[in-house]
Amino acid sequence: MRTLTTQEIAQISKKISSSQVFYTDIRAELIDHIASKIEAELRDENEFERLLQKSLAEVNPKKFQQSLLIQAHLNSLKEFLGNFGNLRIMVKTIAMTFVIGSFINLFSKNTPEFAETALKTAFLIASYSGFLVGLWKNKFLSNSQVLTSANVLFLIASLSQFFLRLERLSWTEANNQQLLFFMTACFSFVLCSGYANLFRKFQNLQWR
Repeated sequence: MRTLTTQEIAQISKKISSSQVFYTDIRAELIDHIASKIEAELRDENEFERLLQKSLAEVNPKKFQQSLLIQAHLNSLKEFLGNFGNLRIMVKTIAMTFVIGSFINLFSKNTPEFAETALKTAFLIASYSGFLVGLWKNKFLSNSQVLTSANVLFLIASLSQFFLRLERLSWTEANNQQLLFFMTACFSFVLCSGYANLFRKFQNLQWR
């Protein structure tokens, strides 16, 4: 077994078009995957072309990308939920809850519906801004790790709008002020956890 040359790696890269694999990090993994398959079988210099065609025929680029995207979304969701054990994020969540909750509390007694609407509107703007930031530059747009973190933030923010409602939580028999504080805490965690993961991905890209 021998290591492929720079020219041979470039040849593999040319064979994988952006229309087949859009994300740069997934394309790099596919190139590495194909290169490894070739190196494992390469015995003679003249075999490279044959092994390249064989490897390309065995690996479906679109299915390869789809598989890694699914795994990336699952990993992003696991990271998001794993932030429950992150002390720094929980401290930020508690601080945000008390700051925002104190403002919401001003309206919660007389106009709880207005307080709920204001809270959800502010939360949606903040959450969806994170999704848009994830699509901000082409460098970020073409990276699957950034996009999946933005997608998870967008998805959880959207689902929380559906499940966290005063009428849906009325079975707890808590008063509106308590429920709004609970909703504020949940929304605050979604923002703190989602943005922490998103900015972590940004930093990883900037270091490359």
